[in-house]
Amino acid sequence: MTTLADPSAEARRIVEAGDAAGLPIRVVGGVGVALIAPTVGQLRPIRTYHDIDLAAPARGPAIARLMAALGYGASTGFNALNGAERMLFHDPGGRRIDVFIAMLRMCHELPFGKRLTTWPLTLSAADLLLSKLQIVEFTDRDAQDVLALLADHGLSESDNEGIDLRRIRDVCGRDWGWWRTVDDNLARLIPRWEAAAGTGAAGAAGAAAAGGEGAAAGAPPEASSRAVERARDLRADLAAAPKSAGWRLRAVVGPRLRWYETPEEVR
Repeated sequence: MTTLADPSAEARRIVEAGDAAGLPIRVVGGVGVALIAPTVGQLRPIRTYHDIDLAAPARGPAIARLMAALGYGASTGFNALNGAERMLFHDPGGRRIDVFIAMLRMCHELPFGKRLTTWPLTLSAADLLLSKLQIVEFTDRDAQDVLALLADHGLSESDNEGIDLRRIRDVCGRDWGWWRTVDDNLARLIPRWEAAAGTGAAGAAGAAAAGGEGAAAGAPPEASSRAVERARDLRADLAAAPKSAGWRLRAVVGPRLRWYETPEEVR
């Protein structure tokens, strides 16, 4: 079967084929963000997507059969060693499909389990936001994705719409390391977005110095303003949210002990 050149269309094709086969698969990563946060298409530099990231349940043989039927070849060695958590496939043109099994394990662990089917095409906006905010070595592409998610989806107390604060509180309230990474990233992004929007202490003249270029360039000012407001509200909400005993114990140690993993790039 011939794969589609457009990554968003191809991701939809895979999800629809999985649903038809009784195998729930959802899109994550940059393509997932693009599918639910169109503001990312207005940012500069223009994003291109070479790979597609997917989330799937722990059904390795069924995933392998589905991907083969859709025209993908398996990275057999990698999948034999890592298939309990992650599988790789490539189409004839070399495009990679990265399938995360039951959880996203990068700088932190984000199990999705029963949350896999919360939204119909991608993981929920809350899970996509967490998947980006868990990254310690943040890139401009990651910043673009976070801005678009916060600009296009309001904070909510429901998983059915917007960014579910309950999910983010649960993850960050149980694990100090998770909270520290999320809070650090939001603290860095807010002044960049303020500069790009010409608001806040940095002002429009300080955009380059604050790092606004490449992170929010091209974004409508109202989109940057919404992202700033929601990022501030999210930081405040997480600061005030209840914390577990484990969170409080780890907070005593603080940053003297590394609180995140450094994932290796896989090709």
